Amino acid sequence: MHLCRLLLASVCLFAAPVTTGGDVHMVRPGDTLSQIAQRYGVRLDDLRRWNRLSSDAIAVGQRLEISAPASTCIVRPGDTLSEIAHRHGLSTADLRRLNGLTNDRIRPGQVLRLRGQPERPARYVVRPGDTLSEIAVRFDVELALLRQLNDLEGDRIRAGQRLRLQPSPKQASIHVVLPGQTLYQIAALYDIGVGRLRHLNGVEGDLIRPGQKLRLRPTPATVHVVERGDALWEIARAYGLSVADLKALNRLRGDSIFPGQRLLLGQDRRPRLASHTVVRGDNLSEIAQLHQMSVAELRRLNDLSGMVIHPGQKLKVRPLLGRPGGLDPSQLDPSRIPWERLLVDVAGLRRIALENGPYYGQRPRARRQPSRQYAEKHPPSPLRTYRQARKLWDRFEGEVGRLGRLGNDLAGWHFVLDPGHGGIDPGAIVRTISGDGTRLYVVEDEYVYDITLRAYVLLRLHGAKVDITMLSPNHLIRRTEPATQTFVHQQNEVFNSLALNRSNQWPFGNSRGLKARVQIAKDALRHAPGGRTIFLSFHADHDPNSPQAPLVLYYERRGKRDDASRRFARALLPALGAGARTRGQSLAVLRGNPASVKVLVEVANLAYVDHAWALRFEQHRQREAEKVVRGVLDYVRRKQLARR
Repeated sequence: MHLCRLLLASVCLFAAPVTTGGDVHMVRPGDTLSQIAQRYGVRLDDLRRWNRLSSDAIAVGQRLEISAPASTCIVRPGDTLSEIAHRHGLSTADLRRLNGLTNDRIRPGQVLRLRGQPERPARYVVRPGDTLSEIAVRFDVELALLRQLNDLEGDRIRAGQRLRLQPSPKQASIHVVLPGQTLYQIAALYDIGVGRLRHLNGVEGDLIRPGQKLRLRPTPATVHVVERGDALWEIARAYGLSVADLKALNRLRGDSIFPGQRLLLGQDRRPRLASHTVVRGDNLSEIAQLHQMSVAELRRLNDLSGMVIHPGQKLKVRPLLGRPGGLDPSQLDPSRIPWERLLVDVAGLRRIALENGPYYGQRPRARRQPSRQYAEKHPPSPLRTYRQARKLWDRFEGEVGRLGRLGNDLAGWHFVLDPGHGGIDPGAIVRTISGDGTRLYVVEDEYVYDITLRAYVLLRLHGAKVDITMLSPNHLIRRTEPATQTFVHQQNEVFNSLALNRSNQWPFGNSRGLKARVQIAKDALRHAPGGRTIFLSFHADHDPNSPQAPLVLYYERRGKRDDASRRFARALLPALGAGARTRGQSLAVLRGNPASVKVLVEVANLAYVDHAWALRFEQHRQREAEKVVRGVLDYVRRKQLARR
């Protein structure tokens, strides 16, 4: 009896989120501000700002606003521009810029914009005369998704009806486990049985790991549930469809899709499947997560009665996003690239085959990153290290040139790629966990260097001229099989500049180091064609206040904004996938940069355990590189069409 009361109390404590009016959350026992922010897909600092919180302390029963304030205001009699700016936390200059005003004159009834990029509210109350199609256009929501979110069979709506514009937590198909969460809490949160949750995810007992993606409901083989970062073009390619066919099947007008959206893959066609060969260290939970499927689906497809698998065993799986298979001729096709040829041999540098290699000349002392503090100190001479790095790079660059072409869309364009951090500065070193519970550490600069090199190859194969700001003396593109063999923090990357290495100082992340990257871009682009130069800095964020999906940053400071780069950043979003965002920020690597457009791309956010988990897999790193390059190709093709 006592045990029953305890179990009943735990269910009451962790009941599903209570909202009032659609945009308010009532704090329940056990809630934390960061969990609420992640649950509703909003930034932690936004949640604080909307609720005027000076800290993360919240109380049971407290009402929290969970959507952005209005993006416009109507001028009232007696209002002044400076009063309105102060009321909404803006400077008068910013308010003028947002509304194209040359002075402070305003009139009653005038509508003023309060943000440059209005956020979509969670809900909308239908006004007299509204139509569903007009609402879809106004808030940039696909009509089919609007029907799906609101259980509408047709387009009939009525004044006063509240329409959901974004998927609610209750409509979620996936839950990412937060540190400290239990299976019982998650089951209660979504009002599903613990046994059902165990069955779907192959959980025996109650053991789950932070960052694990738990499927909340079965998904038919003819449906794909969109996750953050999924892009329409890569879903189409993975399932053997053209983008046009996928859009027609789901009655989509544009390329924007949203986390939680269910996309039909065809009612009468056989589901497209791929094959996964089990390697040492694999487990069913990680294989299912990698292929965006439930463990129950994986076991059913392969007639598995238990959780035991063996190296060499072939499993039927859903196709990986980022893998070829589509019909759209404009899509990247990495299957045509002989990647093995890029694991080059270099005279005078012994190639060392490792599970997280290959390496050239010298291998790391550790087999994988053992802790947050671990670092392998750089060699004594940056200049000698640079000469070895150039020898390795020249061989790699030459081999890329001999691979042929995937296309010529980028002929005449000049790129500078900047792998974030490096040298003494590793960027973020974060702890994650593998599917079998092994504690692992991911080093930002080592992983983004690999993504940058993959982007370099793809850009070159589409006809571009490409330079890079940083070089490694002992590795190029690397494999991680198994993914538990994480890359090690070696402080040996150098600037790709003879002059900058003569100073005998190692690169690190201060303002001088960032200016050096800009100087490399200036040298590389000195004679490049005007209007056809692009600078891309690759990073993996570590900020719980930033979105979980890819983030593209352009330069903005005190009302001064690089509008050309902002347009470029926004053009990348459909290719980067669901939930991707842009933001203006004062970044030294973009300030004074000579490229006609320049952005910093946060390909992942390592503050989220599942992002750190995913980055360990070569397939995900390849996918992130392809998404960025696909966005670049879309941007360039649109510019070419505009000129015609």
